[in-house]
Formats: sequence, C-alpha cells, structure tokens
Amino acid sequence: MRTEEDTPPVERILLVESRADDGALAALGHQLPERSGNEEALFLSYNYADVPLGRRYDCCFRRADESDVARVAVTVVAVTQQFGRMFDEIPHGWKTLTVLRFEPEIPALIRDLPAASAWFEQRVSLYISDQETWQVRTAS
Repeated sequence: MRTEEDTPPVERILLVESRADDGALAALGHQLPERSGNEEALFLSYNYADVPLGRRYDCCFRRADESDVARVAVTVVAVTQQFGRMFDEIPHGWKTLTVLRFEPEIPALIRDLPAASAWFEQRVSLYISDQETWQVRTAS
C-alpha cells in the first residue's frame, strides 16, 4: 500500500464527504467508540495513503475555496468501513467512516456539513490536511 512518505505533499488530504447520520452510525459504526463533544464521525472518500490512528492534521478547508481555512488540531481516532470492521489505520484507496477529534472544538466548516446515511450521498466538499499541504495547494 501507499505510505504517506510516498505521497506528494499536495495530495496529503483527507477528502470529507459528510457527517454520518444516526442511521449510518447504527448500521456501520456500531463498533466505533463513543464520541466526545469534540469528535465527529465523517464519511471520507478514497484515501491518499495508509494513515495510522493518532495521525494529526492542523487545518480544514473548503474544496470550492481553499483560502477558507479553519486552523484546528485534528486527530484520527477510529476507522471502520461498510462491514463494521475496525481498522488501525485509514487504508490507502478506501472510503471509510472515520471518527476525528477536533481541538479545541469542532469548527463550523465541519458542523455545517450535511449528514448522510452512506458514502456517495454527498460530494467531497472539505479537505483536512497539514499546514504544509494547505500552503502548497494555495500557492499553486
């Protein structure tokens, strides 16, 4: 599988489709840990590389306007997929249901996302990345 080190910095982004609704969490996320007030279960699109639990990012930004950025600490907490199997990483090339922790709080960019019951209901509208990736993307 593809490692983060083998991925160009411009591509090191989590592709966020939507928040998971209660039906999705009941059907797919039954093994996910209980979330705290600053954690959100999100449907992520095909991932750029194998990303381990605990991986930290530091910004969220809109796909349509990458200059609209929220600087927030984001940590990968838990990962599953359509069969409810827990992973110890976000696997390269997979769509996943992933719990992310936002510190100090969940930014409006995430809170305002539509909720969905599955992948493909919403298009990718937000990116999560490191500051370095955001700077590379917005400089080009």
